[in-house]
Amino acid sequence: MDAVLQQQIMDELPLGVCVVDEASCVVFMNKFFLGHLGKSSEEVLNRDIKEMFPEAASILSKKIRSVLVLGNSTFSYWEHNPHVFDFASSRPITGRDHQLFQNIEFRPFKIDSSKVNAVCILVHDVTELAGIYNDRSELTERLEREHAALQELNKKLENAQNQLLQNEKMAAIGQLAAGVAHEINNPIGFVNSNLQSLNDYLKKIMQLLVFYHKVVSKGEEKYQALEVDMRKKMQFDFIENDIMELLSESIEGIERVAAIVSNLKAFSHVDNSEWKFNSVVDGMENTIKIAMNQIKNKAQIHRDYQDGIPEVYCQVMQINQVFLNVLINAVQAIEGYGDIFIRIYQEDQHVCIAVRDTGCGIDSDNLNRIFEPFFTTKPVGTGTGLGLSLSYSIIKKHHGDIRVTSEPGVGTTFTIELPVEAPAAP
Repeated sequence: MDAVLQQQIMDELPLGVCVVDEASCVVFMNKFFLGHLGKSSEEVLNRDIKEMFPEAASILSKKIRSVLVLGNSTFSYWEHNPHVFDFASSRPITGRDHQLFQNIEFRPFKIDSSKVNAVCILVHDVTELAGIYNDRSELTERLEREHAALQELNKKLENAQNQLLQNEKMAAIGQLAAGVAHEINNPIGFVNSNLQSLNDYLKKIMQLLVFYHKVVSKGEEKYQALEVDMRKKMQFDFIENDIMELLSESIEGIERVAAIVSNLKAFSHVDNSEWKFNSVVDGMENTIKIAMNQIKNKAQIHRDYQDGIPEVYCQVMQINQVFLNVLINAVQAIEGYGDIFIRIYQEDQHVCIAVRDTGCGIDSDNLNRIFEPFFTTKPVGTGTGLGLSLSYSIIKKHHGDIRVTSEPGVGTTFTIELPVEAPAAP
């Protein structure tokens, strides 16, 4: 095969071929290389390839030296070094001009010698392949972003659905509570009144019995002996002490029932106290004073109030009742002695009140039920389960929001948000 035919074949190859000697000087360069350089063969022969491509000098020096020393081929892939040689390319699909993406082989070569004394550099144009890969990667990233956006939207929809279910549940329970409170309020009233009257009557009877005892003790001995015997048979000393305790417990129980009914009425129909602009900082401080007797032996209060907090349009007594419920819950959650952190700050057009305790925390299974009426994690007899549901009702009436986060063994945070601007008339 003559030299002219060999040169023609080399020039028609769809890849760049360049041979350099041990000094990195060009010995041969085909049409692919020359065309991208815009130079003739005479202009490049015996020139240092690193000088012709200064931006790639470092990688070319490293690769050429590796082949000459080790006698093995080495490679440069487009994923790591996409544009070793600054060649322009026109992508057939889009017609856009941009840099040529390259896979490069550095192969050992022997020129009139038995040992490796040159390096053949083969440049493969993988622009189209890289374009497809990059387009696929961009498509994958876009799909992942859209998938993440859909997941976030689904989460928001789920939260909205849960909130709607909670609102419907509150409305249904509110109607039930109103009916129950109305039906049992009157019986509780006369039972309580009768117990109070009975308590007064028993006190008078006991006083009369004490008088009879004194009279008998001054009379004949046989009557004294009869009295002692009768008191012993009837265990009167025990009855005398126990009867007042039984009555006191009954009165306490009926008062507790009355308090539950009162809370039910408040839950089903929050009172129509006056709406006005008021400082939540003042409201919180007043509430702390009211609850201090329960707080002082259980927790240290830590305050973090932002300056310039605007007043909110609210029913002051009802908002203070929410503060009280949240504070008492924090106190009751603390075992031994702990801390309660109160932060009041403005966020956009809302005033936020965050109350965090260092108590026992709430299990995740119970968090979704925390605002349900009659739901409580407290021991039997220490909570009605209406405080937080009432608080939820009050905050929703104020067009606000109340949320809870908790970690068992670490503590719980209640966050209340109230709009700065006056809501529509309820």
